[in-house]
Amino acid sequence: MKNNISIIASTVLFSCLTNMVSAQSRTISGRIINEQGNPLIASIIVQGNSKIGTSSNENGDFTLTIPSNLNYVIISSLGYETKTVPLNGTTLTIQLKQKGDFNLDEVVVVGYGTQRKGDLTAPIGTVNMEEMVKRTVSNPMEALQGTVAGVQIVSSGAPGSSPSVRVRGVGSFNNESPLYVVDGMFMDNIDFLNSNDIADISVLKDASGAAIYGVRAANGVILVTTKKGSLNMKSKITYNGFAGFQTATNVLKMANARQYAAYATAIGNEAFVKSSVEKYGGTESNPAMDTDWFNELLRSKALITNHNLDIMGGSDKITYSMGLNYVKQDGIMDASNKNQKYNIRMQADAKVTDWLKAGFSAHFNNFKTYSPNNAAFRQAYFASPLYPVYDPSLELAKPEKFGSSTAIGMQSGFWYNNPIATAFYNTNQTKGFQILPTVYLEATLWKDKITFRSQLSQRYQSTHNINYNPVYYIDNDQRNDRSFLRSAQARNTNYILDNLLTYKDQAGKHHWSLLLGQSSREERWRETWVQANDVPASEEFWYVGVDAQGTGSATGYGEKGSRNAGISYFTRGTYDYDSKYLLTATFRADGSSKYQTKWGYFPSVGLGWVLTREKFMENQKLFNQLKIRGSWGKLGNDGIQPNAGYATIYSGNNYSGIFGSEGLTNGIRVPGYRVGRFFTQVRWEVVEEWDGGLDFALLNNRLTGSVDYYHRTTNDLAFSRPIPFSWDRVYGNWGSVTNSGWEIGLQWKDKVGDFGYAIGGNLTTLKNRVKNLGGLENIMNGYPEWSAEFPARIELNQPINFYYGYEVAGVYQNQNQIDSDPIAKKYNQQNPNTPILPGYLQYKDQNNNGELDEKDRVNLGNYLPTVAYGFNLAFDYKKFDLSVAIQGVAGNKIHNLNRAMRRKYNQMNADAAFIENLWTEEGSSNTHPSAKGSVAPWNLQASSFFVESGAYLRIQNIQLGYNFDLNKIPVRIFATADRPFIFTKYNGFTPEISGMGFDANVYPIASTYSLGVKVSF
Repeated sequence: MKNNISIIASTVLFSCLTNMVSAQSRTISGRIINEQGNPLIASIIVQGNSKIGTSSNENGDFTLTIPSNLNYVIISSLGYETKTVPLNGTTLTIQLKQKGDFNLDEVVVVGYGTQRKGDLTAPIGTVNMEEMVKRTVSNPMEALQGTVAGVQIVSSGAPGSSPSVRVRGVGSFNNESPLYVVDGMFMDNIDFLNSNDIADISVLKDASGAAIYGVRAANGVILVTTKKGSLNMKSKITYNGFAGFQTATNVLKMANARQYAAYATAIGNEAFVKSSVEKYGGTESNPAMDTDWFNELLRSKALITNHNLDIMGGSDKITYSMGLNYVKQDGIMDASNKNQKYNIRMQADAKVTDWLKAGFSAHFNNFKTYSPNNAAFRQAYFASPLYPVYDPSLELAKPEKFGSSTAIGMQSGFWYNNPIATAFYNTNQTKGFQILPTVYLEATLWKDKITFRSQLSQRYQSTHNINYNPVYYIDNDQRNDRSFLRSAQARNTNYILDNLLTYKDQAGKHHWSLLLGQSSREERWRETWVQANDVPASEEFWYVGVDAQGTGSATGYGEKGSRNAGISYFTRGTYDYDSKYLLTATFRADGSSKYQTKWGYFPSVGLGWVLTREKFMENQKLFNQLKIRGSWGKLGNDGIQPNAGYATIYSGNNYSGIFGSEGLTNGIRVPGYRVGRFFTQVRWEVVEEWDGGLDFALLNNRLTGSVDYYHRTTNDLAFSRPIPFSWDRVYGNWGSVTNSGWEIGLQWKDKVGDFGYAIGGNLTTLKNRVKNLGGLENIMNGYPEWSAEFPARIELNQPINFYYGYEVAGVYQNQNQIDSDPIAKKYNQQNPNTPILPGYLQYKDQNNNGELDEKDRVNLGNYLPTVAYGFNLAFDYKKFDLSVAIQGVAGNKIHNLNRAMRRKYNQMNADAAFIENLWTEEGSSNTHPSAKGSVAPWNLQASSFFVESGAYLRIQNIQLGYNFDLNKIPVRIFATADRPFIFTKYNGFTPEISGMGFDANVYPIASTYSLGVKVSF
């Protein structure tokens, strides 16, 4: 009886306990999908207890048991908006939206922290990484071209080269590159990264956003955060790769043999036309030899391939991420010309205790680049088509039988050298590796309120460059009688130690935060180089030393380097009332070892007003979000010469205190020394900027955008200026430059049934003006070799470095026009042996004084676009998607130095358009001179004839993708055309010219066509 009672009691108790447990927990299941209905791997965490969570599988399915008193789960997936979902039922289907341009809850990376996008008071540009990785480029910054308003990127075609990047114009004569911050480490570029490794890119464009970086922020700051795992995330493995080929686009068409022969005969160079015909056949009007030098110099197809493997995941306490990638890019120059790099990325974060986190990340980069001899492109423009690439009849040519212009009687010299030989006899390889380790500890001193973080970021880079020139002979000018080797090793060793104390709190509708920070940094760079002659051609002997085999006597040794250190203190405070009234204030004090003035102070403030949270906007249906912003701040640029203000010591025989006809003591010259009398205290340049902006979202968030007006002034502009009544020059902070303009970004996104589409664009205007030159009226500048003949000028109230010359009014059509023009008439009287003839350029007399003088030279335009824009289109239907990106600029000019070089080299070839448009008789052309006039000094002055529009519109990227499941594994295959078309009137390979816009035949930009696949496990 007792046993029966015990059994019954136990059964009742067990049933009660079971019911209690069942009542206290429940099991839910569901599926995570995207807007196209495709499954997503996502993290599912219970709101209120982050230790309870799971992740969906490759089919998007998940199962989770949770306490009954918790009623919400948080769903997150990389590239998608995080979503909080109520638990209504036990079976759920949850759809995530891809991150858009105006998700107020989206977290944006700012300096030393993050902020909600809705709380920003600064115009911070963000990048859609899903769109960025569609670009088949080896450099991540090229993928940003045309995507962020206010950021101009000028591409370079050579493998391994860096594009030039400008944020809101140019405000310095010294350094215009932005600061890159990769996971806390300061960098000069991000060439070493692979686009697939990047999780977020934020561009701090204005002073309010960038002032937290103080003396390094004048040219903007680009923050890069690499990928990380997520808590309670099931391990995810993703392969993303493509392979394709590059081909030169917009290839410059040169004059063929027939056109060149006619032109040469017209200007009096018929002798070498006859020589070519005698040697290679044909007639003087149609020579048999017709070499297309650009066609010979360029590969028809060059390989490019990119392979990336990502592994990421996490438990309730540890997250991890790892990336492996390989990139190989062959150059389109048919020579030793390529770049390849290997990257390894590792990251791990751990919750050591409830109050302490620790983590590390590391980037390992190994690269090898073969740099081309770009002089070959310049020579290909000059080279006559009347002689061949190879000429077996040249007995002295060795080791290859390259042809020579001297074989047909042309001049020798650099400009007439065989361009294929120039490219072939060149070995310039750079090998190197780079390590970027970062470690941190983060302690929670007061839960959800006060944290302290200490982070050490380091960089070590080592490079080894070998430049080898073998023995060869083509002609008496293009030759090398002794082999030459230069071996250089460089090392960069940098560190940054950041200590950050963050306090966040709220009271009712009041929310605030305070950041206190201290940072120490040191940067070291050293290069050592040696040279030798008579080194064998085999690479195994390419080293210099006492026991080096085959090495002749060393001809040179050198070493140079730099070292600087800095310490900084900074703070940032934010405040908002009901997410309606916003305030951000920052201040940074920077100390630097680079200058006599040791400390700089950089404040900023930003204000925001969210109108849509006001009562008077409650009943309106148009705007979902409307915010007004305003900001002001100061930034610094320490990219100018360090210690340049100290007294300079000059030495040499000119300063010797020993006089005499020989000036010798014991057979040795005795040098003297002189201390420069003039010097100043140099300090960093300071940018002061204000910005006013508007952010909006309307029509149920389908249309989003922003509008900004910015005005930034660079003060204490540093440059070298002459000292009156002296041969000395002195470097100091003398001038100022302003940049101002508008930035507009718009995006429309909608879905109709199974069809989704998005249309967006951005537009930037720029007005650049020089405001102060320290009392000077102007400064002359220009392309280094041609600054006297074709100058650029820096002048008050004009754009920086504008082209300076005469404005062409037309072409003299007949002798009557010449005789009736006071300028031409006077010139012919003074120069009877070289008179102006019909077919010569006519210059505008700006001041109508009847003379062509210095006062007739004017601003012919400059290299900075006044307008830059980008557009993007995206469509998806069921499992298909298509995207198109377009980019362009307008208002800028290019100085076509290729054509202008005819001033000194009249035997050179010309582009076909130049030849075809030459004046031949009255009425034939009013823009181009005659053939004879094209080599006359009168027509080869700096003028608008050589300045062309740099405007272009480029189809930047087209990608077609198809998404499907293969045995429950998500797969995406895609075909991409990168930079397939360009529309421009410029007579050159590319209108993208870096520097000041002088085109002396740059490396061409390539189009890329590829196929790729993305698979997630």
